[in-house]
Amino acid sequence: MLIFTSFVQGIKNVWLNKFLIGIMFLFKLGFSLILLTPLYLMFSASFGANAKASSLLRGFDFSLLIDFVYHWRHTLSIYFLMFFLASFLAIMVFIFFSGGFWGILRDESKRKERNLKMERFFGYCARYFWGMFKIALLQVAFYLIVFFLFLFFLTLFDLLAGKGSWFEITSWRTLVKIAVFVFLFFLVNMIGDYLRIFYISQDKEFAQNFKERFSGFVKKALRFLLTNFFKTLSLYYLLSLVLVLAILTYVGANKVMEGIPRTSLYILLVFLIQQILSLFRAFYRLVYYSSQIVLVDKLLTEEERLP
Repeated sequence: MLIFTSFVQGIKNVWLNKFLIGIMFLFKLGFSLILLTPLYLMFSASFGANAKASSLLRGFDFSLLIDFVYHWRHTLSIYFLMFFLASFLAIMVFIFFSGGFWGILRDESKRKERNLKMERFFGYCARYFWGMFKIALLQVAFYLIVFFLFLFFLTLFDLLAGKGSWFEITSWRTLVKIAVFVFLFFLVNMIGDYLRIFYISQDKEFAQNFKERFSGFVKKALRFLLTNFFKTLSLYYLLSLVLVLAILTYVGANKVMEGIPRTSLYILLVFLIQQILSLFRAFYRLVYYSSQIVLVDKLLTEEERLP
């Protein structure tokens, strides 16, 4: 029951701060346009003058890719450089904004001051940026550790169960490997979220030195995760299950759309569905944040009540 109430309260807290959804949506939309518009224009210019481009409606023609690369051979290197620079900038901006997202949702969970939300949002962005950046680097280190652990698991698993065939996509061996990979990936994501929660919740007077504060809340967050491992993991899997159901609903809607004639109404419906999906993704990422903050508050409150 604690897991479900945390999930529901997390949704309510995000809905009470709907401007966060708008910021998240505009951030994703802005950088998507920056990254994809040049590529779209190149494809349009290349295929628009190519009589074979109509084959894209029936299936992919590899010769089109060769023509495209040759036509833009002097431009692609510049585009890829700009793509990586823009991607790096997007990551840094998101790390900057994440301090505001977590800070506002923390205030909502603790029923703190709700006025001047935009001012507090950008204040938290600046205040928590360095800590969020260090957590992102630490999370990258965790991903690398998990990656090598997964490789070790694959080697050990193949020795014990046999490699099997690459074409056995639905075999029990493949399903076990996918399950382990998903579990480890979710685990690192969850650890990163709880590190951010304990970072924004730390006492200002916890230590005078930032390095001591950083190592202190990391230990505190990891200790909390070990103590409440099944509860935190259950909430994360509940959130992920709802997300999977939403994705399946979107796939089903696309299947239904295939039966609609390709008219202006069809284009409008596709556009509306894409925007609804983008808004939902922005909303649900914040629900991940908010629900976990609520769970931490509830579990810590229970611990304080214990004799």
